[in-house]
Amino acid sequence: MLSTRNAFIVWAACIAVSLCGCPRVLPPSVSVTDDTINTVRSALEDGVSSEGSGAAEVLADPTGWATLSGTFKINGAVPPNPALKVDKDTNVCAPGGRQVLDNVVMVGEGGTLQNVLIYVSSKIPSDNPAWIHESYEAARDAEVIFDQKECVFLSRLGVMWSTQTMKVLNSDPVGHNTNLASVRGAAAANISVPANGFAPYVPGSSSPSPFPVSCSIHPWMKASMMVCDNPYFAVSDASGAFSISNVPAGVELEFRVWHEKAGYIQAVTVNNVSEKWPKGKFTRTLADGDGVGMSIEIGASAF
Repeated sequence: MLSTRNAFIVWAACIAVSLCGCPRVLPPSVSVTDDTINTVRSALEDGVSSEGSGAAEVLADPTGWATLSGTFKINGAVPPNPALKVDKDTNVCAPGGRQVLDNVVMVGEGGTLQNVLIYVSSKIPSDNPAWIHESYEAARDAEVIFDQKECVFLSRLGVMWSTQTMKVLNSDPVGHNTNLASVRGAAAANISVPANGFAPYVPGSSSPSPFPVSCSIHPWMKASMMVCDNPYFAVSDASGAFSISNVPAGVELEFRVWHEKAGYIQAVTVNNVSEKWPKGKFTRTLADGDGVGMSIEIGASAF
């Protein structure tokens, strides 16, 4: 039996432990990388359409078709693209010992900006011919190409319709591993592509936002991919130009604009007028037969 004094000491010790708690076991530190940041940012920016999750909205059919085109430019100077650490298969990936840059921001003469994605994010009935112009029917089941050469993805930003199949090419004499890291909607895939070979990718569904593409064998290889649930999308070319033809007219459509480095573009000047695009969204109602042009400037601070 414990003496009264010893019992009191034990009781006091128990009270102290209960008040102070046991020493905490801290989780291991987490290494935060650019890929982690991009994944978290992409998750926060999900929920592409501004529509709610209630009953399906009955949409009035379009009254015709229009074309939306324009150019993207950067206003101001951006830092130069950094050099990549190419330390494997260097005879193929860095022939002649040349320096390889991470060409994530491609700026041309006059500040033109390449690889900006613009797409219709409204939920539209893609199986309704009133909404999908006949000019897109041949593309519905078409094969699109996504190639890599000298250990660089030739399309820094790939985009496809969810009904299409992508042919993942490898134009190098060494093998690649193309990791399409979709987290929702479109299928994730980690595809081994043999030297000078190819492999198919079938997304099966659309993605809520662009997702990263990488190579497990050559980890400096980076790109992005977007799978849309309709054919109304474009990527700006080397002159910053884009064009989406035969867009449904007479109905309000939501568009989104995205760049790999800047994410969804939010502060812009359109035809010399400042606009705010929350999470990269803007709306337009085009008239039948319209050819609408947009000269879009983005501040260099976004990059």
